[in-house]
Amino acid sequence: MLLLLSVLSLSTALIEVENNAVEPEEETLAAIVEREPAINYNDEPFDDKFLIFTVASDDNDPYQRYRRSLRIFNMERYLKTLGLNEAWLGGNMESPGGGYKVNLLKAALAPYKDDMETIVMFTDSYDVIFVADKPEILDNFKSFDANFVISAESWLWPDTSLEDKYPVIEGKKYLCSGLMMGYAGTFYNILNYKVIDNRFDDQLFYTHVYLDKEFREANKIVLDGTSKIFHNLHGAVRELDYGFGNKRIANWEMGTMPQVIHGNGPTKIDLNRFGNYYPRVFNPSDGANGLCMICEEKEGRVNVTEMETAPLILTTLFITERTPFLDYFINQTFAQEYPQERWHLRIYNRVFSQADLVQELVNYHVTNNAKQKYASVKIYQPKALSLKSRMEIYDEAMGECVTLGCDWYFAMDSVITLTEKTVLTDLMYWNKSVITTQLTQPGQYWSNFWGDVNKDGFYKRAPDYFELVKRERQGLWNVPLVNNLVAIRGDVVRSGKLRYSGEKYEDSNYEVSFAANARAANVFMYMVNLKYHGHLKRMENYTDVNTHNDLWQIFINQVDWKLNYIHPSFDKYLQKKRYQFPQPCPDVFHFPLLSKKFSWHIIHELESIPGDVFAGSGQNNDARLAGGYENVPTVDVHFTQINFQQEWLKVLRDYVKPIQRLVFEGYAFHGNAYLSFVVKYHEAGQRKLVPHHDHSTFTTNTALNRQNIDYEGGGSYFIRQKCLVRDVDIGWTLMHPGRLTHYHEGKEITKGTRYILVSFNDP
Repeated sequence: MLLLLSVLSLSTALIEVENNAVEPEEETLAAIVEREPAINYNDEPFDDKFLIFTVASDDNDPYQRYRRSLRIFNMERYLKTLGLNEAWLGGNMESPGGGYKVNLLKAALAPYKDDMETIVMFTDSYDVIFVADKPEILDNFKSFDANFVISAESWLWPDTSLEDKYPVIEGKKYLCSGLMMGYAGTFYNILNYKVIDNRFDDQLFYTHVYLDKEFREANKIVLDGTSKIFHNLHGAVRELDYGFGNKRIANWEMGTMPQVIHGNGPTKIDLNRFGNYYPRVFNPSDGANGLCMICEEKEGRVNVTEMETAPLILTTLFITERTPFLDYFINQTFAQEYPQERWHLRIYNRVFSQADLVQELVNYHVTNNAKQKYASVKIYQPKALSLKSRMEIYDEAMGECVTLGCDWYFAMDSVITLTEKTVLTDLMYWNKSVITTQLTQPGQYWSNFWGDVNKDGFYKRAPDYFELVKRERQGLWNVPLVNNLVAIRGDVVRSGKLRYSGEKYEDSNYEVSFAANARAANVFMYMVNLKYHGHLKRMENYTDVNTHNDLWQIFINQVDWKLNYIHPSFDKYLQKKRYQFPQPCPDVFHFPLLSKKFSWHIIHELESIPGDVFAGSGQNNDARLAGGYENVPTVDVHFTQINFQQEWLKVLRDYVKPIQRLVFEGYAFHGNAYLSFVVKYHEAGQRKLVPHHDHSTFTTNTALNRQNIDYEGGGSYFIRQKCLVRDVDIGWTLMHPGRLTHYHEGKEITKGTRYILVSFNDP
């Protein structure tokens, strides 16, 4: 094993090779890594004695990455791509094949057959990136004192019977044909070693060349066994160190700094990860969240500024399981800022119990909305989808993009919660084949992307996954799987390369199947986490036993519960001082607590219970109480009756307690409220409440409906303070001391029905 003993002292750095000490070169590896040359590659004169050849049939994502890596070092001008936009004739690259590349090169190098001055490099393109410049590459090539250098690896392929015929060299001894370079005349001699069919294996061809000792020595052919120029990742991923702070990859095991990285064999995802940082893609050592250099590149970005030129998009919503806060999901989708005339929407709903809600929401946004101008909106309800698998539904939905001729396709699962209105345009901006924004379960590491997959295509933790999911590194990331919110460029959809269906995975693993198909088709999937767009909900144990089941989600989906049920102005009051709180009466503090949605839902929940849930209350004898007797009875429903007590206690502890500590300094709520209930005042029932003290240290009284609209009259009158409080908006709360100081009564309503939510806190 090769080991770099020290990189801290330039004068004493030694590299040990199999325990035999070797004197360091003039400039040690440590010194090279530590330098940061300020080079303007655009000033470098053109070298007409240097060429780079590659073979690529498709102008796809990996090929574009390859070209960018050359462009960074101003080497794209040396590139000659063979076979582009032509049929691939080299067979299936998952098995031996690729002689087509040899034959293309042979024809291309014919004009250089006698040229021993021009240096020609050949590399694969889909799984290769350059990480250094031409001068460094040429310097290292010339240091071999050879006419031709071929990359090496530790795996023998495709003919393992040839193992004993390989000569022993320093480092890896088996040839890899994906990377090589040499003088043009020598290269041409090699390509004419023998005639091969397009489907003959190219690596086996070069192996025969190399193992022919006489031919090898005559043409001065060597292998780069120590990754001096080329590094093949297969079996050697861990040899490389990212060298983040120094912006350079180094092979610390070999003591070298390769300039070209090849993700051969099963290491395509590993190469993608290196490609997320190099060359000049992302530097995690620059700034609090790293520096995304590729994010600053403006070429090819999509800016939606005018309605007439806005891309035609199709947004598809998938509801495949019972979903908490489904209305918020649909509403936030319709709230996206995008020209409606250029926007098609589809909803695929497989959940019978939520079909009415889906239809109601679409009616609100579309059918009953005279101002809507959507290009088209369609709903597919459970009955129409009952015989279709999930994969079939997703493929059918994506197929509509082809039918409509859309420029962008968005697939959104109901598990997502969007909190920004620019998600569509923000994703289109990057102009990637497939892209998502990072969405994570709040407080968890579960997200809508994977950083790595195992050999079966399922989750495997990536070395940098936690840094990405915690947003410690913010940038644009090539990942092996995206899910839940997927944006696909229209030309990629129309290419037919992407599909959800496949025989390898079960229907429940639709996203794994999609990702595997994308990877096989050389379609990159990106995740961008520069901006927070929302999060993922937890879907487990969501039931339909209640009318408004979301009310019970405060423990499971706390962030969504707050978004939906806490007053939008609540957080502002956490920043106020005591004297800044409204006091309609002395020591009666007024603040926003609950949203209108909560108020409507809790009233509807209670009134939807079969029979009259309020019936039987309002009497002194009350079996719901421990003592069986109520001194000051009200027509009410206790939260213990609907199994909502623990949920409400969490509201008190999470939201009321911080306010209480601001306004009643020196006291901390203990988190107890044995009695929390909704009171119903009705002109045909209980109309008022007699004077009384509350059995509490402090009381909260929250208005649930509208004075002068839903009811008239009413209000809380504090007798000792001679102060009447009316006109309390929905969701706003009065907080006041209970026993002793704030003797009060409920004033009579004169019309309609008044609902209030009362808690006797710390009795």
